[in-house]
Amino acid sequence: MNVIACDLHYLDAAADLFNQYRMFYQEADDLPASRAFLKANLETGNSRIYLLLDDEGQAIAFAQLYPATCSLAMKRFYWLYDLFVVPHARRGGHARYLMQQLIGIFQAEGAQRLSLDTAGSNLAAQALYESLGYEAEQEFVTYHKVLDR
Repeated sequence: MNVIACDLHYLDAAADLFNQYRMFYQEADDLPASRAFLKANLETGNSRIYLLLDDEGQAIAFAQLYPATCSLAMKRFYWLYDLFVVPHARRGGHARYLMQQLIGIFQAEGAQRLSLDTAGSNLAAQALYESLGYEAEQEFVTYHKVLDR
């Protein structure tokens, strides 16, 4: 297995995984829009995308992270917003491997933390994150105001 930073060379593979990820969350199948969205993110540096390649070089998982800054720590951190493993590769340790590699990458860069959200019903993801040392937020309450409907 190999984790790579996605660039435009791998855009089609990333877009396919991202489209599958969106469909997993009951969004419409829209490969062209998925591709355009990721292309814009890569070109602007709005997000960082990583792919997990299997031993044959096929992309079987991806993660998309957005940079942010912690004002109190005065350091950069990353918000893991998207994580997806193709169905045939699930339960094979691929998500764990990808997450461990991301922790190493961002730790080496001096990032203050990696943050993420997951559905309350996604017990498998919660177990994975907790086994990697993530802690559920206890101090702050998150609010959202949806501006675009």
